[in-house]
Amino acid sequence: MNNKANNRGLALVVALLVAYVIYLFSGFIGDVREIDAIEARGKADAIVVLTGGLGRTEAGLNLLSSGTAGVMILSGVHEDAELDSIFFNKKLNENDRLKIMLEKRSRSTIENAIEVRRIFEENGFRSMVLITSGYHMKRAHYIFRKVMPEDYVIMPYSVDSPNFDATRWWGSTSLGLLTVEFLKFYWYAAGFGLGVYDI
Repeated sequence: MNNKANNRGLALVVALLVAYVIYLFSGFIGDVREIDAIEARGKADAIVVLTGGLGRTEAGLNLLSSGTAGVMILSGVHEDAELDSIFFNKKLNENDRLKIMLEKRSRSTIENAIEVRRIFEENGFRSMVLITSGYHMKRAHYIFRKVMPEDYVIMPYSVDSPNFDATRWWGSTSLGLLTVEFLKFYWYAAGFGLGVYDI
């Protein structure tokens, strides 16, 4: 009986510890926008949109149209995708069309960063506005910071996601997403720490 009670007590302590760590992690999730920093630095070289979440491409297009950067890179686009299929519900003007680059090689966040770095090096870019969903931003920003040269400027710009509520992250769907991000973040952190990624 004592063993069962001890096991339940230990399980409760572990569960509370895990919940607390995820809670601390959640403090970095949600609405993260450093777009105001552009006013101090001037226009960014590129807007980088990590595809895969609702609202990301629209946010990028709005910033591009407002003159936030000279070009927009959509990273992780399906190999068969074209501009008209991506922006099927919005008519692009010719000026915006010429400023949008489709990166079709990457299939993960770290591949996004590697391919974007290649594009930056080929074009002489050194500053970006990085757009992704709020729940994904901590991991994305961390990976991009590790992959990009130290002197590159990365300004995060998160967008709301309909399947994640940053104000009630403990709800079932939001907590599930947050837990996955938590595990992936520390998986990549361990990989970078152990030198697994040859960047």
